[in-house]
Amino acid sequence: MEAALSELVVRATQGDRLALGRLLLFYDLRLRRRIERRISADLRAALAVEDVLQETYAAAHRHVAELEPRGEGAFYAWLAMIADRKLLDAGKARRAAKRTPPAGRRVEHDRTTSFLGLARLVDERGRSPSGQVARQEAVQALQVAVATLPEALRQVIWMRHIEGQSVREIAEALGRTERAVNQLCYRGLLGLREQMGHRSRFLSDSR
Repeated sequence: MEAALSELVVRATQGDRLALGRLLLFYDLRLRRRIERRISADLRAALAVEDVLQETYAAAHRHVAELEPRGEGAFYAWLAMIADRKLLDAGKARRAAKRTPPAGRRVEHDRTTSFLGLARLVDERGRSPSGQVARQEAVQALQVAVATLPEALRQVIWMRHIEGQSVREIAEALGRTERAVNQLCYRGLLGLREQMGHRSRFLSDSR
């Protein structure tokens, strides 16, 4: 297993995004638990674990070519360092703001429902993952898949389908037209559908 993971690390640093995705899926649960242990109670009021994972995975995709492939242990250490840095930055931003989230906009601690809704949109037949294990695997796979999208698409998909913001809110926040936001959402869903197409085992056979 260690040799196989080390080979994936080499391939990932050479630009193989599928290899990187497999690595991120392999370490998802371990990294998730690390973040859960390290996120402060104060920060939990404004930030979900999935938010930290998403920013970590997106950074990994942007910078993996800079990583020196020294084996799978070094890869996880690098990934954990990115996550720790994201937590540190979020903590600094939280302290600078010195306020709690506005009423009605509190962050959900478990974004599973949002990810499962996105899974239905991504699947051409609108199927939902069946069973607890399948749902967990689907959420993990989608978390990684969203991170691989081009930044503009990733940002809009996250804001619209995971955070649940309206098209108008996103347009105002990003300085884009509502039509442009809708187009980005459409392209993002197509990109996710393409990436998740070979992962039909995460979805039930129900229609």
